[in-house]
Amino acid sequence: MASEYVFVDEWDVDAPLAAVYDVVADARTYPEWWKPVYLAVEGDVKVTQHHFKGRLPYTLKMRAEMVREDRPRQFEVRVDGDLRGKGVWTFTPRNGGTRVRWDWIVFADRPLLRYLTPVLRPLFRWNHNWAVARAKEGLEPYARRRSCKVTQ
Repeated sequence: MASEYVFVDEWDVDAPLAAVYDVVADARTYPEWWKPVYLAVEGDVKVTQHHFKGRLPYTLKMRAEMVREDRPRQFEVRVDGDLRGKGVWTFTPRNGGTRVRWDWIVFADRPLLRYLTPVLRPLFRWNHNWAVARAKEGLEPYARRRSCKVTQ
């Protein structure tokens, strides 16, 4: 039996809404700014293969497909592989920047994760929070650089 994880993360990014949306919607950029979490992303804008890690001693692989897009406000991806479920990214203008919300509802299908979830759920949540903190650190400067290149 798989174990469900529900995460909701929100943060502000001091960069234009369109720039933030474009960076997050194109998962191929993740290894450039979501360090050291993302090891590799391959594919096109709609379907990507992800290889990533947290602080715990394992890596995860998953396939993501963008199934709904309302640029620049929101998009949804369906994922399968070591994690199965969906992610919904929502972007709203806020104080001249962008409010990012990531709703992540996944099932841990990898046997190690599935079996250890009942005992280690708090550790897995800590691992997720660590990974999101890396996104918060990297997204803003990357999106700002990208928006500057577009306006030049």
